[in-house]
Amino acid sequence: MMTREERIEQLQKRPKKGAFNLLWAAAAGLGVGWWIYANASLQLLAVLSFLIMTAVPFSVVTWQKTRTLLTFNEHRSYQRLIRAKGVIAIAMLWGLLGLMFAHISGFFALSVFSGLSVMLIAGMLVVETWLDTRLLRIDHEHVADSLISFTKRERLKRGWDKM
Repeated sequence: MMTREERIEQLQKRPKKGAFNLLWAAAAGLGVGWWIYANASLQLLAVLSFLIMTAVPFSVVTWQKTRTLLTFNEHRSYQRLIRAKGVIAIAMLWGLLGLMFAHISGFFALSVFSGLSVMLIAGMLVVETWLDTRLLRIDHEHVADSLISFTKRERLKRGWDKM
């Protein structure tokens, strides 16, 4: 079984090319969407290009992270919860983007969009916290998302201190 430090290393060792492709696709989606919107042609096409250019790369990165987490422990419950966490994260992303699409399409007002977005994000945070506590009960070396962010900040601080 891997230690927590080894797991963090493996999670942060993901291909850097994926992050570059993610940023490039997001910038391209924003650029194409803004260009179409600014030229006053087919606002829905602009939203659709934004959805495709951002949601697909973020979904791929989330799924890659989920697949990496699945290699850390072979316990059935652990793997089931990790898969659920990955699917829920992708569903939340597509749900938020779907809410934006519905608001821009005029299906509901800004207040409804805001309320639904807040409920979706709050629900996701509660579910993620619950899943992480269940995962920590199964595997004490489980790496939660907050720990990954914390170690990234610490490494960045050390890098700045060396300069």
